Amino acid sequence: MTTLELPRPPQNSASGAVPQVPAARWVLSYEVLAYLGIGILALLTHFWALGERALHHDETLHAAYSWYIYTGKGYIHDPLLHGPFLYFITATGYFFFGDNDFTARFMAAAFGCVLTLLPAFLRRDIGRPAALLACVGLLISPVLLYVGRFIRHDIFSIVFELLIIIAIVRYAADRKAAWLYTAAAAFGLMVVNQETSYLFALIIGAPLLILFCWRIYRPAVPIIGALAFAVAALIFVLPGQAQVDGAHNATRDPTTNAIVTAVPGPLFGWHPLETEDNGYALRIRNRADDDGGRSLLQNVGLYLQDLGAFFGHPAVLIAMALCVLTLAALIWLIWFRRATNDSTPWSRALARGDAVAEVAASFVADRRWITALLIFLSIYALFFTAFFTNMLGLITGTTGSLLYWLAQHNVERGGQPEHYYVVQLIVYEPLALFWAVVGLGLLLRGVWLGRPEFKAEEPGIRSDDTLTDDVSTHNESDAALPPPSAHRFALRGLSLFNPLLLLWWAVGAWGIYTWAGEKMPWLTSHIALPLILFAAWACGRAIFGPAEQLPQAEGDDERVATPIFGGIFVAVVGLGFVLMTAYVGYGQATPIPIAIIPVFTLVLLGLLMVGAGMRWGFGWSAVMLAICISAVGGLYTARNAWRLAYVQGDTPREMMVYTQTSPDVPRVIRQIELYSPRRSANIDVPIIYDNETVWTWYMRDFPQATRSGEQLVGPPDDNVQAIFMLQENLDRYPQNREYLQDFVVQRYPLRWWLPEDQVYRLNEGWRERPLEEASLVGQVLRAPFDYGAVSRTWNYLLFRELPAPLGSSDFVIAVRPQWANMISPGLGGSLTPTEGCSGGSVLRPYAAYEYNIL
Repeated sequence: MTTLELPRPPQNSASGAVPQVPAARWVLSYEVLAYLGIGILALLTHFWALGERALHHDETLHAAYSWYIYTGKGYIHDPLLHGPFLYFITATGYFFFGDNDFTARFMAAAFGCVLTLLPAFLRRDIGRPAALLACVGLLISPVLLYVGRFIRHDIFSIVFELLIIIAIVRYAADRKAAWLYTAAAAFGLMVVNQETSYLFALIIGAPLLILFCWRIYRPAVPIIGALAFAVAALIFVLPGQAQVDGAHNATRDPTTNAIVTAVPGPLFGWHPLETEDNGYALRIRNRADDDGGRSLLQNVGLYLQDLGAFFGHPAVLIAMALCVLTLAALIWLIWFRRATNDSTPWSRALARGDAVAEVAASFVADRRWITALLIFLSIYALFFTAFFTNMLGLITGTTGSLLYWLAQHNVERGGQPEHYYVVQLIVYEPLALFWAVVGLGLLLRGVWLGRPEFKAEEPGIRSDDTLTDDVSTHNESDAALPPPSAHRFALRGLSLFNPLLLLWWAVGAWGIYTWAGEKMPWLTSHIALPLILFAAWACGRAIFGPAEQLPQAEGDDERVATPIFGGIFVAVVGLGFVLMTAYVGYGQATPIPIAIIPVFTLVLLGLLMVGAGMRWGFGWSAVMLAICISAVGGLYTARNAWRLAYVQGDTPREMMVYTQTSPDVPRVIRQIELYSPRRSANIDVPIIYDNETVWTWYMRDFPQATRSGEQLVGPPDDNVQAIFMLQENLDRYPQNREYLQDFVVQRYPLRWWLPEDQVYRLNEGWRERPLEEASLVGQVLRAPFDYGAVSRTWNYLLFRELPAPLGSSDFVIAVRPQWANMISPGLGGSLTPTEGCSGGSVLRPYAAYEYNIL
């Protein structure tokens, strides 16, 4: 049967000495030049026009809280805004480069560049061509380029995720302690950055634990499976459901403060978990050392008392007891339960030289696990206590994060459908999806056909390994490790462990983020990263093969065959594109069905394959077809990345752009900054702004800017030159309008969003309603060959033409009459009072404007 082995390091000699290896050397090869070119392009694509796009609502919060640290106003970890790493590293950027929209995104862009080049560390593990293709894939990925120019936690997290994967596969290959310490540091930084770290630990930890148990003590596998099922049922199924309001705040009994149960739990009739109440989640998420004027010890006691309300639930108590008992039982069964020959499963695995056992044994051989644990705990303590300024963070860093986001699973902010990430990937990463499907086929075919073909590979260093990270080095602690076996098993030259790990990572990320209650576009990056890595492995495997060489054309010179094949392919695909464009423009007047065009194109490509195969060999023609598909798909992907990152990065015609601050916001602020010196010596112009959070960032440089709240307390003083206010506040409080009688008021979109219902949602009755009333996804599912459905979907995919107007929540700026001509109209909306409803208005993009003096 198929054997899955971890890679093994070079074998120690009989005397225990480690074989000497050549000194590391750098050679300026084509491969090195390719990586240098990718690095330069990564710098250009991530930093070019970085500050031109309006900061997203969340970006303004992240930028502002980082600015608080930079200006000495302190910080307390709040899971609502994720972990502290982003804020401290962004504040560091402010320290070196100042604070503005560009520097707010500087560190995120720097990490985006690092992410692009990290696959170079996997050259020996997934193949040199695959590693290079992975770097190219990350460079042109629309999802990762957009997220890599966005001050959110996700870009930092996915860099740490990839670092951990690199550390896992490299540690499995050479057992160097540095990789274990890298993994510990990366995981520590990921934990203090974002709560997705717990999901990543589950995705990667589960298969590694199962692999360990399968190789050491197989009965442990069903035990762990049963434990996982029981814990999931205890937390997510058996507790009752709370009676909640629209904000998911639970109703509580006024005498006992217990949550009112709407539906008792099945089987045992248990009451709901405390995390059913969003109010509890907000209360438990963090706590200051001096909260309420109390001492640290008093607040620790009160916080633990609040925690007891959750951990005292019968379901949670049983779940914790099951985990502890199962862990104790497995430790005894694997390490202490002896057979008749006085051996344990652990000792037998070491005796037969099992690779998994050797990796596990290396953790304790020189107590390197203690160093790794200290690295993790040091990072945890430093960041969650805000460098020892809030010691309660040692507790709230874990409990606050887990319980708050467990509660948000029920809130389901965003309300995205189950197919959300599939649609995102189809729109932005179709090439990666294509090669991932091919890679799955390659793995299945390789496992099936390669079962009798497993061969031993002698470990060692390839003669052409010229980059320094591939040259094995050893230290004294490494020499103390258990001697590895003589060989590792590989499938046609490549270990199964690495591609299977990438495949599991991609599928696991898609599954767990689809299951999670909150689905957001930036979380797509956690799925896109492993998908691109696995797709790169598949592409490299399909094109270059195990020998990592391109096949040669039979008969003619490559310089003749390649341009002929490529030219015909481009002509066929171009013809298909022209026919499709013509059909969308004029097809309604023709009787030709839409299916004819893709069928015709595929037939021509099939004829090209057959003809080229007969002339130059079918293997060569298949590889050329794969190269051409990748080239055309790469151009389409790069075009999408360009449009998303630079053309429409703050205009929500893109699915990745979610409830985005409109470009009018920074533009109006810049105009105020520009014309302020005309009224005063600097930008010390009196401004009033309301409770909208984006103003915190954008008004930070105006020393006389003051926050008023939703309602003005009276007519502004004569020296106040501008007032920023939400349209809903202007409409909700009539006196606000009265107080602005002496001002000229202009309305702008504050935040605008994609018409989700018309693009990808499958709302109730979507199968029965008229086709044109369904979303684009619904239309394609119902009538994939209907002219209207095809043309609307084609126009969105190619040109981002929306089937409905953008939605918006607006703001107004009220200025003195002498300022009116200095503040020009914005990109959307008009100041028609009837449109200023409290819920925001439907925006007609690029509409005409009108000025009103209230």
